[in-house]
Amino acid sequence: MENKEILFKTAKDLNLFWSYSKDIALADIPEELLIEKILLYGDIKDLILLFQAYPYNSIYKVWTEELLPDKRYKEANYFLAKFFFKTDINSITAETKMDKLIKMMKTA
Repeated sequence: MENKEILFKTAKDLNLFWSYSKDIALADIPEELLIEKILLYGDIKDLILLFQAYPYNSIYKVWTEELLPDKRYKEANYFLAKFFFKTDINSITAETKMDKLIKMMKTA
């Protein structure tokens, strides 16, 4: 089984796609969603597989745009920063979705 399919099966088995049809397939979801779910809920084995299945830049982009700005995931973000992205979390500027929306409204 391909790495992406294994990750999808893991996420599906954990019921992380609860709002989708039970017949959902890997092709039915955006890659960014699978990456986000594995970053949040995967174990070490899943995270290692994630970095083998997807380019580092794609994973980093999902992390910095979706997870890092969300303060609910503070502990997960520190863990990911230290062990998978090898960076100091305090050196990264993360905009929340609200910050981005406000900035867009100001320029419009």
